[in-house]
Amino acid sequence: MDAQEVKERFAKKATRFYIVNFIMALIIGVGLYQAKALGIYKEAFVPIIALFLLWIFNIDKLYRCPACGKVPRGKEGLIYLPKNCTACDVELR
Repeated sequence: MDAQEVKERFAKKATRFYIVNFIMALIIGVGLYQAKALGIYKEAFVPIIALFLLWIFNIDKLYRCPACGKVPRGKEGLIYLPKNCTACDVELR
């Protein structure tokens, strides 16, 4: 796989990553709002927290490196995806 193809594949994964993050934040926000509006905040707390934890601990699987298949960890956290893969050092952006 050449460098341009790796960048294109990673760009698609990054776009999907940001879309899923936005949708999940929206779902959790609407869920919290509805739980408060319906008066079931205490009952909804555990499922919403479980959904949040599943989201946070699994979201990085959406942007694996196309070259090596590992999750490229950046120093900026999940918001800014790294420019190079930390596992195989291939350029991603």
